[in-house]
Amino acid sequence: MVSGMQTKLERRQAIAIGIALQTQVLKTCPVHRQLYFDDDVNPAGAFALAIELVRKHTPLVEEFQDDEHALTDLLSDTLGTAPLCCPICNAPKPN
Repeated sequence: MVSGMQTKLERRQAIAIGIALQTQVLKTCPVHRQLYFDDDVNPAGAFALAIELVRKHTPLVEEFQDDEHALTDLLSDTLGTAPLCCPICNAPKPN
């Protein structure tokens, strides 16, 4: 049962990361392929998209069972824990 819970959490995290990447709040280092938070991008777009996907019952977010707060909370946690630059090269984002 624990592995099932981890799988569900992993699926949910992948959805949150996908939304953040789609809205370009999270970026990927072109050299190391590590995720980082782009603080030049307003994260409001990511939250708006997350809420819209839940309200429209989009299959992508069915894992959240119409609970937009669960998705936005996870998105907030994901963005809050992401580094501001690539953790390997510690270089700021390219311009």
